[in-house]
Amino acid sequence: MSAMLIQEVVQDRGADDMYSVPASASVAEAVELMAQREIGAVLVMSEEQLVAGIFTERDLMMRVVRAGLDVKTTPISMVMTRDVRFVTPGTTVEAAMALMHLRRHRHLLVIDGPQVHGLVSMRDLVYQVVRLGQDQFNRAVHDDAGTSAA
Repeated sequence: MSAMLIQEVVQDRGADDMYSVPASASVAEAVELMAQREIGAVLVMSEEQLVAGIFTERDLMMRVVRAGLDVKTTPISMVMTRDVRFVTPGTTVEAAMALMHLRRHRHLLVIDGPQVHGLVSMRDLVYQVVRLGQDQFNRAVHDDAGTSAA
C-alpha cells in the first residue's frame, strides 16, 4: 500500500473548506468567519488574490489579545503570520505531519506553483491517519475471519 498524499486529503475535504479574508479585513471579521465555520485559521489574501499570510487562533491569542489590541479596529494584515509554511500536493501525509511537528505549526498551505489547492490542519492529517489505520484494522479482521471459517 502506498503512502497517502496531501492531494488526497485536500480532495477528501473538498475545496469549500478553504476560507479566506482580504488583507484589508479587521481581526473581528476574521474571527467571526472562523467562529461561524468552526475553523482554526483563515488565509489572508492580497488585492491581487495572492496569499499574503495566514491568521490562526494562536495569532489571535498572542498578537491580539495578549497585546491588548482592539479586534474591531486592528487590521488582519498587522497581526497575521506572513511566513506561511507550505507543501505541494505530492507531499506524503507523514512528511507533512513531520514538518508540522518540527516547525510547531498546525496548518500548512497546499500549493503547486501559483495555484492554491487548500489549507490542511494537523487535525485533518490525524483524521486521515486514523481512518487509514481503521481500514487496515477492518481488513485484517475480515481476512482473519475468512481464514478461521475455512
